Amino acid sequence: MTNFAYQGLFKGKPTTGSVEADSRALAMGLLQKQSIIVTNLKPKKKSLDGEIKTFMGMQLASDKLKDMEILMFTKKLETMIKADLPIMDALILSRKQAKKPGLIKVTRSLVDDLNQGLTFSDGLKKFPQYFDSSYVSMVKAGESSGTLAAFLKKICDLVEKKLKIINDIKSALTYPMILLSVAGLVTTLMLIKVVPVFQKIYGSMGVALPGATQTVINMSQFLRDPSRGGILGLLVLAIVSLIVFLTKKTYLGKKIFHSIILKIPALGELIKKSIFAKLSLVLANLLSAGVTIIDALEISSKVTNNVLIRESMARIQKDILTGKNLSELFLDEPIFPMEFSEFMKVGEKTGSVGDMFFSIAIYYEAEVDASVGKLKQLVEPVMIVLIGIIIGTLLLTLYQPIFSLGSVIK
Repeated sequence: MTNFAYQGLFKGKPTTGSVEADSRALAMGLLQKQSIIVTNLKPKKKSLDGEIKTFMGMQLASDKLKDMEILMFTKKLETMIKADLPIMDALILSRKQAKKPGLIKVTRSLVDDLNQGLTFSDGLKKFPQYFDSSYVSMVKAGESSGTLAAFLKKICDLVEKKLKIINDIKSALTYPMILLSVAGLVTTLMLIKVVPVFQKIYGSMGVALPGATQTVINMSQFLRDPSRGGILGLLVLAIVSLIVFLTKKTYLGKKIFHSIILKIPALGELIKKSIFAKLSLVLANLLSAGVTIIDALEISSKVTNNVLIRESMARIQKDILTGKNLSELFLDEPIFPMEFSEFMKVGEKTGSVGDMFFSIAIYYEAEVDASVGKLKQLVEPVMIVLIGIIIGTLLLTLYQPIFSLGSVIK
């Protein structure tokens, strides 16, 4: 596809710009559709568009785009459109600046779609892995109202707040994950390096080993050589593999796993509050964009993969057709706290449900911040005690035959 520079008249006034097409004739046709009388049309010099690096025909970098990269792309578009740059020119400029293969492909596709007469939101629908339903719905609302820049700003605010919530949860989990990793590493090293020493000692003594000690030795053998780890090691591996399969591939397994996660002290509450914050943010923005409440409920339910929340949202979406108020429907769902419903009652009385969802989002963002602080205070002593219990139990199990032998000698 060639980039053509043109000069001409639009509504009697001189105009210049560029258009992309496979040939000069097609470029002329596209401009005529835009009511532009062309006086000069010629191919531009070689484009400086981002190129996808390959090696032996294979793409070197992944197409995957992070949320932060989508956020920066949206911010740039919002800034350019706010400065009265047409969406086509803004996308062409974004394409030239793109470095990641995924973003290069996205911007190329969007420019091609606009050249073919499709809308910006239609082009975004082709990339659901990057632009979810709420993103597309808000862009569509911006196009319909002629305020695309304003809605892109709303999207940026929404994504920034969602990223903040995710980062808060990650920061709360970083320390316990490090401690768990250290505990796992120490335990593994003991099983591989220390346990074999005890195994040789007990083997030379010819004493019968307690069941707990034999289990630890079997675990050590399994780590050093899975083929010699015994039935217990294979059984543990089979059980772990089955649990992973059930929680990832089956609906019932996911539901049970998500239910357990939400019941974990401190962590479960933090996860629930973060979901409520994201859910409220998306609902608030969709309702302010003029999306119907039924569509808004369906789209907002996709902000989480938690099966329990999604089931509740599906029931609310179904029951709202009965004429019940949203506050009643959310109150009927045990997974949503009472304050969620109480906030909505106020919004329904004042006729500002969308604004009230913004208030709910702010409330739960503050709750997430508070929960992160509490979790950090709770985690340190709990993890230290847990590591002590794991290592202490392992050592006690290894020395148990010696204690037993001492009692026999006495």
